[in-house]
Amino acid sequence: MTPLVIAITGGSASGKSTFADALRRALDPAEVRLIPEDEYYGNHAEEVGFDPQRFNFDDITAHDHDLLGQHLRQLKKGKSVHAPLYDFLTHKRLEQTREIKPADVIIVEGIHVLADPNLRDLYDLTVFVEAPADIRLARRLLRDVRDRGRSVESVVTQYLRTVRPMHLAHTEPGRFDADIVIQNDAAAASPELEALSPSFDRLAAPAAAEIKALLADRV
Repeated sequence: MTPLVIAITGGSASGKSTFADALRRALDPAEVRLIPEDEYYGNHAEEVGFDPQRFNFDDITAHDHDLLGQHLRQLKKGKSVHAPLYDFLTHKRLEQTREIKPADVIIVEGIHVLADPNLRDLYDLTVFVEAPADIRLARRLLRDVRDRGRSVESVVTQYLRTVRPMHLAHTEPGRFDADIVIQNDAAAASPELEALSPSFDRLAAPAAAEIKALLADRV
């Protein structure tokens, strides 16, 4: 059976990853693979003159969508792929890769997964996770300082210089193209969205029902 490919997008720190994980749980016992678009950042630190303080990581060209598209096509054909692993501290891909085997459902999530028309042709269902901009900024600030060794000033500067304008240019339009729009009302409840599993299980239920129906049609 050809795998279903599901795209989940939304603004930075909107809860996409947590939603994707909840969707995976809701689809049990179907076999599901999760693919973060963040792992497909280009190896930009290898470029001459690269400056992480000036580089626009939020532009669509920062991601290697050619490789991501190639891997999704291989998975749809039932072939395994070796996905890159990205280090946010060094801005480089690690030498090791992650093997991803075909499954019933492939979920790809990221800020630009609906922004590239070549990728959109590969999806069977698309989901946009919406959360208020101030909540997304607060969560991004906490995450980048804690997990990525960033300073508060650098996170806010990046948000104003590239994150917000690129969101409006590339990510927000996906809201109008998505098959399902999820209003993430759990976003303001806690800075640790990962701790809100019951809320996300509820949010994932409508998308899970549609995916199960698509799977049933393929049997």
